[in-house]
Amino acid sequence: MSEEKNTIINFNGREYTAEDLNEEQMGLAVELNVVGKQLARLQEAAQTFNSLNNYKNILIEKFDTTLPKEEEVIEEE
Repeated sequence: MSEEKNTIINFNGREYTAEDLNEEQMGLAVELNVVGKQLARLQEAAQTFNSLNNYKNILIEKFDTTLPKEEEVIEEE
């Protein structure tokens, strides 16, 4: 049975395992992984926000077209 490789981080095209890293590097690698995942979620949330905001604007425009328009009164002097 082959030993499973437990990659801690992929950096500049190289996989690093716990055995490759010292304590400081391990802490930084863990933080990089956490931050990378959070940024990916934020990017997805930003895309969802933009899509929903665009849809909201479409709904606002459509709602506005259903309202009766007041006629503009021009006063003559």
